[in-house]
Amino acid sequence: LLRAGAVLGGSAMDYHKEVPTKYVVGTEQGIVLAINLRNRKQNNGIAVYDQNHGKHHGPIYAIHRNQTHTKFFMTVGDWTARVWMEDLKTPIMTTKYHSAYLTSGCWSSTRAGVFFVTRMDGIVDVWDYFYRQNEVAYTHKVGDCALSSIANDATTGRLLSVGDVEGTVALMEVCDSLATPQHNEKSAIGAMLERETKQEKNLELRERDLRRARDKAKGETGETEEEKELKAQAMEEQLRAVDADFLNMIKEAEDDEATAAAEE
Repeated sequence: LLRAGAVLGGSAMDYHKEVPTKYVVGTEQGIVLAINLRNRKQNNGIAVYDQNHGKHHGPIYAIHRNQTHTKFFMTVGDWTARVWMEDLKTPIMTTKYHSAYLTSGCWSSTRAGVFFVTRMDGIVDVWDYFYRQNEVAYTHKVGDCALSSIANDATTGRLLSVGDVEGTVALMEVCDSLATPQHNEKSAIGAMLERETKQEKNLELRERDLRRARDKAKGETGETEEEKELKAQAMEEQLRAVDADFLNMIKEAEDDEATAAAEE
């Protein structure tokens, strides 16, 4: 994949089941890309997501759309899983940093607020956003080997297939509460995701307004706020040096007067 002349290596991919020409791609550089095969006129159909604080600190090992709210998707990389909205360039939600490196992940096929992530230390973490967003709902130790992939069955949502780096596949069955949709879960999770999206959009607009104000100030004065601050610091240091020189001059004059009086 080419971006502004740079080559980005793809490491994970998912597509929109309702619109099969739309893809989301995770890269080895931790950057998310959206690809629309029907819109090749603009940047060859490639849209680049956040390349600053929103991107992962390493390769993205998994990218998966929510099975119920398909415009939202999850990426897994470094020590976090992040939730994105396809029309927004920054993540709307991020898990806390796990104690071990994350290697894969997927949404539940039956519950809108549940997703699973695998870890380098052989553990599967289950997140249930319907009940809480700041803590893991359930943790299970699969083995001592690093886990590498995970998938949830599309029919019942009860079975998990977990693979590790040695080629072993473990088949797990989750409890009913993690597979059976809860009352009003679909609407509650949809409202939560929309609320987080709105908040992130407001932050983006605020940042854009501040950037425009800084650019306007720079255009009027020819100086940025940082340049102004550095200039003020330099002026303050210069004034302190002048004050010190003046005090030294007065002290020398007083010493000369005292020496002359003593000689008389």
